[in-house]
Amino acid sequence: MTKIWHIYFILGISGSWKWTLIKNLKNLQGDQFHFPYSYTTRTRRPGETDGNTVYKFVTQGEFFAGVEAGEFLEYAHVHNIQYSGTKMKDVYEEGVKKGKIVIKEIDFKGISTIRQERPDFDSYYSSVFLNIPKERLSERIEQRWVFMSDEEYHHRMKSAEIEEEQLSRICDYEIDATLSPEKVLEKFLEIIRYWEL
Repeated sequence: MTKIWHIYFILGISGSWKWTLIKNLKNLQGDQFHFPYSYTTRTRRPGETDGNTVYKFVTQGEFFAGVEAGEFLEYAHVHNIQYSGTKMKDVYEEGVKKGKIVIKEIDFKGISTIRQERPDFDSYYSSVFLNIPKERLSERIEQRWVFMSDEEYHHRMKSAEIEEEQLSRICDYEIDATLSPEKVLEKFLEIIRYWEL
């Protein structure tokens, strides 16, 4: 019997260290994983290029041309600042067809879109929520986002409060993001092993 292909979506509010988990997955030996790009309209940060980040930077016009052409598996207006989304071609052509395990960071709006608009896709993915208490989240945001305005900080904290409740309810798995990065990686790999056996 042929194994059904599967995608692992990583979710977590800002400061839950989603990108630390992804970086640790990328550092594992071998090339068994595929990490599709996030297409985004946000401004590049210092040092970011299409070649050294998980993002593909596009104009809003380019982004919506892709939307009109039906290229996106999901997309969303993130933090009321920029648009971001995942192209199905990146998931399928570069990952699934090559026999790789596909791992993609996604936000609450993205997973909600997939759940609501793509019920045919339900058996092809698992959603993993990295959860963190609000107090710890505040510490991490303050350490990382030194360039963030007070307005954006409060907006992110409010979004985090709402998303934490909703993600706990809709995600398939939950990992305690206050654990060490090594332990979070271990627990994530346990989820993958369950599906890949």
